Amino acid sequence: MPQITTKALSFAVLGVLALALSGCGDANQQATFDTTSGKHPASWLPAGHSVAAEENINGCAECHGEELTGGIAKVSCLTVGCHIGGATSAHPVLWGQLAYALHAGYVTTNGNASCATALCHGTDLLGVADSGPSCAINCHMAGTAQAPQVHAWVATTVAEQIAGHKAYFDATPGTSYTTCRNNACHGATLGGVFASGPSCSQLGCHGSGNPLPAEN
Repeated sequence: MPQITTKALSFAVLGVLALALSGCGDANQQATFDTTSGKHPASWLPAGHSVAAEENINGCAECHGEELTGGIAKVSCLTVGCHIGGATSAHPVLWGQLAYALHAGYVTTNGNASCATALCHGTDLLGVADSGPSCAINCHMAGTAQAPQVHAWVATTVAEQIAGHKAYFDATPGTSYTTCRNNACHGATLGGVFASGPSCSQLGCHGSGNPLPAEN
């Protein structure tokens, strides 16, 4: 049998490396990365990249760096308007499932620049498909990007809060309370939400009564 020479072995190693590098260049085909233009498709953000990243975050690191802070692409994933809580978290990690309760302090301190973007909750905070929901429709029903307001009425005291919500519902008879009945406000059954809206049947409000209308 012929012996493998050092030269032949060198060519073999180079061949393997070439295949590896070729694979590296095509590694994000599942992410539909265009190796000719060096760019992702127009539909890549905000939702297009998430599936590929969840399947293989290392595929992102090849271009954006091991810490995803730029790399050869010179585009950091950890920027305002992207992943402010880390590579796999849009929100600060400590928020956990309490973003509805903990975001207020963050916005008060840092402003809403990282929320009001075309990739997160929309520049007008009215939401982005397959990304952040509308802040106005889902939570701040009378708010704006500059002055978010939870209720449709302005109140600074308990008495004003009671009077405001009574007037609101008196003016909209037959309402289904959908703006109240969600997991970020007063709960699906108006039984209250931790660190957010209280139960409507406690705290001297509706007592043992049920403010909910009959279900259809």
